[in-house]
Amino acid sequence: MIELISIICSLAVCIMTPIEVNKIRNGWVRKKFAGERAKFLTAYRAQLKLLTGLGLVFGLLGFVLASLETEPGEPIVKIVAAVIWLAVSGICFFSLRRLPDAAEVGSATGSPTGSPTGSPTGPSA
Repeated sequence: MIELISIICSLAVCIMTPIEVNKIRNGWVRKKFAGERAKFLTAYRAQLKLLTGLGLVFGLLGFVLASLETEPGEPIVKIVAAVIWLAVSGICFFSLRRLPDAAEVGSATGSPTGSPTGSPTGPSA
């Protein structure tokens, strides 16, 4: 039963993380968060780093436990759960790279200088 809960929760993380990251990239901040956007991004980055590490640990641990399992059918369930946790790790890892830095928050164009090219004077000739 715990494995089933783990599979359902990890699938929810796989689905919701890219959706939330896209919303955050468009300027969204949780209403319950009491603070500015830069602090929200810092907290969300910490959450994604934690999920990346946990997904990697649970995924590798799942493969180890599947090799030790003696009940028929149990190794398959453990391998499926391990693959999903590795997917959580990968999704969170790449979602972390898509989030803007806290220094880029004040800019509408995504660069800290306000220019789309990153140069304070604009594109060079």
